[in-house]
Amino acid sequence: MSELISDRSRPPAPAEQRARSLAALEEGRFDMVVIGGGIGGACTAWDAALRGLKVALVERADFGGGTSAQSLKVLHGGIRYLQHLDISRLRESCAERAAFLRTMPHLTRPLPFALPTYGWGMRSKAPLRAAFQLLNLFTSGRNRDIPDRGQHIPPPYILSRRRFLERFPAFDAADLSGAGVFYDGQILNPPRAVYSAVRAATAASAVALNYVGAEGVLVREGRVEGIRALDQVSGRRFDIRARVVANMSGPYAPAFLASAGIAPLKVPLSRDMAIVVNRKLLPDMGIGIQTRYKDPDAWLSRGNRHLFMAPWRDYTLIGVHSRVYQDDPFKLGVTEGEIGAFLDEVRDACPALGITREDIAVVNAGLLPFGENDPAAADLSFGKRSVLVDHGASGGPRGLISGMSVRWTMGRLLGQNAVDLALKLLELAPRACATQSTRVPGGEFTNRERLLADLRTRVKTRLPDAAVTHLADTFGTLSPDVISLDEANTLLPGGSALEAEVRYAARHEMSVTLADIVLRRLDLGTGTTPHPQLLESCARIAAEELGWDEARRG
Repeated sequence: MSELISDRSRPPAPAEQRARSLAALEEGRFDMVVIGGGIGGACTAWDAALRGLKVALVERADFGGGTSAQSLKVLHGGIRYLQHLDISRLRESCAERAAFLRTMPHLTRPLPFALPTYGWGMRSKAPLRAAFQLLNLFTSGRNRDIPDRGQHIPPPYILSRRRFLERFPAFDAADLSGAGVFYDGQILNPPRAVYSAVRAATAASAVALNYVGAEGVLVREGRVEGIRALDQVSGRRFDIRARVVANMSGPYAPAFLASAGIAPLKVPLSRDMAIVVNRKLLPDMGIGIQTRYKDPDAWLSRGNRHLFMAPWRDYTLIGVHSRVYQDDPFKLGVTEGEIGAFLDEVRDACPALGITREDIAVVNAGLLPFGENDPAAADLSFGKRSVLVDHGASGGPRGLISGMSVRWTMGRLLGQNAVDLALKLLELAPRACATQSTRVPGGEFTNRERLLADLRTRVKTRLPDAAVTHLADTFGTLSPDVISLDEANTLLPGGSALEAEVRYAARHEMSVTLADIVLRRLDLGTGTTPHPQLLESCARIAAEELGWDEARRG
């Protein structure tokens, strides 16, 4: 049976779609308005809509364009919580990893990581083998209800020294004895995964719009009545009426509360940095290598904290480098000194790789809840749990909640907990959450290899395998609608994406700027600077679809 579906119905033009959404936001009366279109806000709106609430979602820039885009692209299953003796957090992380592997199968993959072993002490094979046995026991249900075996997380195993060095010759050392291999997940395109949750929310009747900023909270007699909003495109201000306001803007949540005259959240923030190296240093497996820094929260430790390297397309991701961040979240940046310090840390951990500043194609940096740390400390305590606050319970406006996800992987669970709280505030009976099992648009298939095979038979011209893969891994079962926009299946210059993908993203996916299309919907420029001809082709197609004049296109 074919894995592909198709809906050829032509929606209104993008400008008309946006005008309709703006009117719906202004004229509607919502149970809940969600501020922030990162992974936490998107999953909150998706969950609320599936549970039958009338929900609005607004994002001041583009969906998934902030912290949710600036990640190591890893779905963390929680293995490091074993050394913290925090089994509940281990199982919780494993369940959230499974939820994304289940509901977004075109955008996620299992990814193995090797942990090198040395000598006969705590860094040897024996303690790691024991840890793996516990990991396997505590996460025995990790693949439940995931039909595609290609999305399953295999059990961890031990790798011999010879087999390890066949994959990782640059990591040779005199006392190396081999490695332990465990599996986590990888998010191929985090901003697109966020947008997929937004699209799932709108499919369940939510009204969602990007480039609409929240400027304040409407309060009457101590209870929220909605928010004051600004359409960033037209510059027009308007009100959105809602009985619950969910401030899910992540690291920007405290700043929004302060600007609205509400007691801010006092949550320490970490600036997490990950780099993209413009060459493939690893095979089909990531690696965790110990650095000079310790983990002060570990009860059972193999040694110092790990940094992780992961293969991603033709690049290598390395992260993370963290520091206490106390400045304006809207002015987040990374200095050359910070990049240099991280490079020194990487080179100390593995000098044979020979990574230089010229190898770094992209620097990603985002803000996350942190532990309590002295800003000058070297050995840092990381955030443990997502933050969810009912402001009405502490004397603030009733009906106002704020949320901050402790990491990308926990965004869905944060949304579930936020909607549970909203139902209480709305004095409604509990309703079951469904986002852990409901597939997003494009994810309605049970076997990726069959999806690829079906897609190859659908295209009417010969395409490189890389182009078919990019199409499937971006649009999944929506691919027939994409290729229907250009029967010639014209490829973009210097790449493996189709012109039809740009046309679809502009026409159907709330794209407002060229960066929305290139960087977030299609992920054509997050590993290296896009080819000038590719950008020119994307701009031409976007202009045709979005009605840009020459000045806007240029």
